[in-house]
Amino acid sequence: MAKVNDEYLPLSVLGSFPSDWTEATLAQVCRQVTDGTHDSPKAVSKGGFPLVTGKAIKNFKIDFSVAYNISEQDHQKVIARSKPEEDDILFANIGNSIGDVARVQTIRSFSIKNVALFKPNQEKVNPRYLEFYLRSSLVQDFIKGSTRGSAQPFIGLSSLRGFPVSLPPIGEQHAIGAFLGGLDDRIMLLGETNATLEAIAQALFKSWFVDFDPVRAKAEGRESDGLSAEVARLFPDSFEMSALGAVPKGWALVTLSEAYEINPSRKLHKGSIAPYLDMAKVRTSGHTAEEAVDREVGSGSKFINGDTLLARITPCLENGKTAFVDFLPEGHVGWGSTEFVVLRPKPPLPVYHGYLLCRHDAFREHAIQSMSGTSGRQRVQNDVLGRYPVALPTDAVCNAFDRMVSAIQKAISSNHVQAQTLSGLRDTLLPRLISGQFRLPEAEALLRDAA
Repeated sequence: MAKVNDEYLPLSVLGSFPSDWTEATLAQVCRQVTDGTHDSPKAVSKGGFPLVTGKAIKNFKIDFSVAYNISEQDHQKVIARSKPEEDDILFANIGNSIGDVARVQTIRSFSIKNVALFKPNQEKVNPRYLEFYLRSSLVQDFIKGSTRGSAQPFIGLSSLRGFPVSLPPIGEQHAIGAFLGGLDDRIMLLGETNATLEAIAQALFKSWFVDFDPVRAKAEGRESDGLSAEVARLFPDSFEMSALGAVPKGWALVTLSEAYEINPSRKLHKGSIAPYLDMAKVRTSGHTAEEAVDREVGSGSKFINGDTLLARITPCLENGKTAFVDFLPEGHVGWGSTEFVVLRPKPPLPVYHGYLLCRHDAFREHAIQSMSGTSGRQRVQNDVLGRYPVALPTDAVCNAFDRMVSAIQKAISSNHVQAQTLSGLRDTLLPRLISGQFRLPEAEALLRDAA
């Protein structure tokens, strides 16, 4: 990032702001602007403290799962220079994650490496306001534009200390931070609710079709946990052998290729316009994709609502990239990368069975084991995938399962749509509130209209 007037960067480089707002630098509104260690402390196998790097700053949160632990001695050395505390701001200032921001929302003790640390002076700046200011497109576009073309993008502490901050009156800062933070909180709650709902559906799938819990309970003369007497009556009370192993009496144990359509035919004319799903838009958790964008149709997998998409390449499959298709306009066919396997259960299995199967650990392990090809670019082979054994229940059990999981899937889909709406609204309002283009009453009115 270029310096202006030794370290100071004027606010005008970011745009225009209301005349009653003041201009300051990060150094002026923070008690400290520093960064973490540039050394590489050794990992410890037991105990220790997390060392957070830029790659651990994801979706404005700290993902401790990608951090490794260092010894207490190394940890103490790092925090003597930069000790993250609640409401501090972490800012990735080196590498591909440059510009990523997270406000510390934990009292957990951790260290940082190659990450800048801002300690807001709360008499001058509200921490949540500063977080959103740094997240806004005004700041992010400037940072990305200033570091473009560098082999290893980097923003030094002197430039960060002189970085401009627009300051509404402190009361307005609190209100802006609370409003945008409230949207963030609602979006996060919807995501947590969906994770819980999916866990319930996965537990039901495993109980009924993998562990056969209701059958075992009847065979042992016990009541089935969590099942009504009406549903419990649908299950047999014993097992029988099939060519692929033991199965509840009256059920069949068949191969995936018998129970499912694998890459079923979907018609889309080349050169027409249809929703396209990029592999990058498929998450590693959550039941669906972020978005599909209309594009001219080329070669690729074709799918409709109710299909399940399974990533077939390394490392996407290993990372659990799976999507349940419920995001297309009614009656439309979508398309995506040839690196998706499209799966759809045949009746009487409900369509959501496909997604739950693909999220099941044993199935994913089978898929991973079926991969072949060059190292780093292996693919799932359809014929090997098709040999996976699937328990095929009676129609009555399938219908009961469909009633239960369909209600869960619809709730997940509804929550996801609501979260996307709120995310879009937040992303629209954020730069306008931070620049003073919108004031809170206008933003609150838009939120009421969208609710």
